[in-house]
Order: sequence, then C-alpha cells, then structure tokens
Amino acid sequence: MGKHSVYPTEGGRVTESEAAELGARVRELRGTAGLSMRELASRAGVSAGYISQIENGQANASLAVLRSIAEAFGIQWLELFGPAPKHGRLLRYDARPRLASEGGVVHYGITQPPVGNVEVLISVYAPGQGTGGPDYTHGDSQEICIVQRGCLRITVNGENHDLRAGDSIEYRTSSTHAILNVGPETAEAVWIVTPPSTGVGRTVAIPPTA
Repeated sequence: MGKHSVYPTEGGRVTESEAAELGARVRELRGTAGLSMRELASRAGVSAGYISQIENGQANASLAVLRSIAEAFGIQWLELFGPAPKHGRLLRYDARPRLASEGGVVHYGITQPPVGNVEVLISVYAPGQGTGGPDYTHGDSQEICIVQRGCLRITVNGENHDLRAGDSIEYRTSSTHAILNVGPETAEAVWIVTPPSTGVGRTVAIPPTA
C-alpha cells in the first residue's frame, strides 16, 4: 500500500477515503499474518464485527483501538498508515495525515513511518471533548504534553491539572490518564511519547463538566 495520501481537514469524523485506506491496510496486514478476523479481534480485544467494520471502512476507530490492532500485528500503530511518504522527512502543515478521529477529537501524525525512538502527535479538541478515562493506560513510556492553545484538563492517577497555552506535563503512560477540553474554544496539544508505546488501553469520550 502506498503513502497515506488523505490530508487533514478541521474537526469531524474521518472521511470515507481515509477510513477505506486504513481498512485496506488492516486487511492487508491481517492477510500477511494469516489471521482470521476472529483471531485478530481476540488479540486486539475487540469484536470480530468491529474488525469487519474497520476493514470495510465503516468504523471510526479510536487511537486506543488502533494501538491494540497494531500490537496484535507486532508493529507500531503509526505503521497502520503505510510507509514513509516519498517526499522525504519534511512534512508540511497541510499535509499532516489525520490518523484518528474520536468524536470531537482529531489526531494528526508528525512522526512518519518507519517509527524510530519517538512518537509525536498533534491532537485537536473541540470544547467539552476529551479522550482517555479513569482506567486508560498504554504501555510504559514517557509521555509529554505541550498545550498550544486553549485549556486542557489532564488527569493523571486521579489528580486534575488545568493546562493553558505554553504549559506542559509529563508522566508514564502506565499511569491512568484522561484529557478534557474545559475551555470555550478549540484546544490543541503536542504529544511526545518515547519510546513509542504499543500497549493496549481503552479510550472513551469524556462528557463536559458543569
């Protein structure tokens, strides 16, 4: 499969083309690994029906699900989006691949496959939207978040921290953590994970607080 050629748009769900391209990649990897849908689903901790939806471009997979599927294949999750783009290591703003969309949260890739010792993402959060949860973890890596705009409440091991533009926080990905946009405007953050984490976690949409 070629480079991930669908470019990001502001907010919303992934496009049909993006979902179809991801589905084709998962189907290709599953075929190479000689796994049935049921076997892949069991390894990834999801249902066979959900794997079928992903492969047919009908599911809007969360970051946690992508991580678990990649772990089932023994690869970094960014490799679900194909090899490095042919234009080299330069990545223009308007060419950042949109990797996952979870409700009002969209994740964009900065590090390009093949992934080395660090994983970098940019995540955009609509007001009142978030990811993670009271039991969400993924692997045991060092994770650093730098807020670029807006206000994000980041909860680590049950402790809340409100971060604004320029603020940062770091923790181990084995710590439970959740992110919520508690401001009235769209928030954006840069995420740096080293080494890239491959552990399975559960990502849920967090309702806005009063």
